[in-house]
Amino acid sequence: MVPEDRIFSPLSPLKMRIHRPGQSVQSSIMGEIGLQKTSAAVGGLAVVIPSYNRKHLILDSLDSVARQTLLPDKVFLVDDGSSDGTQQVVEEWRQSRSPGFALVYIYQSNAGPGAARNRGIQEAAGYRWVALLDSDDVWHPEHLYRLVEAVLEHPDAVAASNELEERHYAEDGSLLSSRAYTFSPELISGRVSGPAAFRFIGPLTQATMIRRDILLAAGGFDHRLKYAEDKLLFMIVSTMGRWCRVPGYPVVYRNFVRNTEKQQTGAKQLSDRPHQNSRLAYARLLDEGIGHLAKSDERYHRGVDWALWKAWYRAGRHLEMTGHYKWAAGYYRKAARYRPFSKAIARCYLARLKWLWSRAGG
Repeated sequence: MVPEDRIFSPLSPLKMRIHRPGQSVQSSIMGEIGLQKTSAAVGGLAVVIPSYNRKHLILDSLDSVARQTLLPDKVFLVDDGSSDGTQQVVEEWRQSRSPGFALVYIYQSNAGPGAARNRGIQEAAGYRWVALLDSDDVWHPEHLYRLVEAVLEHPDAVAASNELEERHYAEDGSLLSSRAYTFSPELISGRVSGPAAFRFIGPLTQATMIRRDILLAAGGFDHRLKYAEDKLLFMIVSTMGRWCRVPGYPVVYRNFVRNTEKQQTGAKQLSDRPHQNSRLAYARLLDEGIGHLAKSDERYHRGVDWALWKAWYRAGRHLEMTGHYKWAAGYYRKAARYRPFSKAIARCYLARLKWLWSRAGG
């Protein structure tokens, strides 16, 4: 369970704040930027929400955006081919709620969450920062405020993330369990950066805000991946500059027991178990994206060799466990390029022996 002194609820007051001694977050930020709109101080802020058959959940997400103490300039809701009447409930919400931001509804044929997020990012031209939210998750009212505070304190930042609480709910809405995703002191202080930071915990999509130009330069979300398209992008972004980690987790990542056809349809796109075969594509694409940085000593390139070793090694393990021994040996060899004295070498020889044994009819 989540420690009581660190928990945030979307409906309860924020219990943790970062501020200078004797000064509130509100006065701290407003003291820096005067009376101008806070989002303008960072060059504009847009929110991108992909959705697929989530009419029973999307309004909770939109409500959490509308409750922000720092409102975004615009929200792009990309409907990725829903057939459950999502557009109607969103339009009714817009008319009844009159949120303090522009809401742009975009419908497209089903192409997956990565493609839907990319569409929203493309549409967000003119806004320097893009905050990401999934259509079944909710933000605490100070989520955006805290991220903006972090990037104001660190003008060189390319991204910022809050911590997060994952909650599991039964069909009747009762809470079954919760789990905290918290940042270590090394991450919060910035002493560990680049891909090396992912050895602790990676930032999660719905708790993250990234500069739009960085998202575009990194290539956006790879829509070909059915697993870890966000991790691939975040690994690349982490090599491009400072990533602020903000302690406290005013984001609730909701998982629901899916035991009806309606829930399965609504949750399939963004919540299914990872497709194991995508591990192979992830390793290749990550190598293409950051492999040339493996020998760099630059601060934000630390851990590139570890990230590539782990990607190739895990892909090799998957191949070995599914009986593709020859391919597994090849993936282990690629892992060993980045860490020659690691266990990848032993597994490479073992996989090769298994392959020879299988050919001999063993």
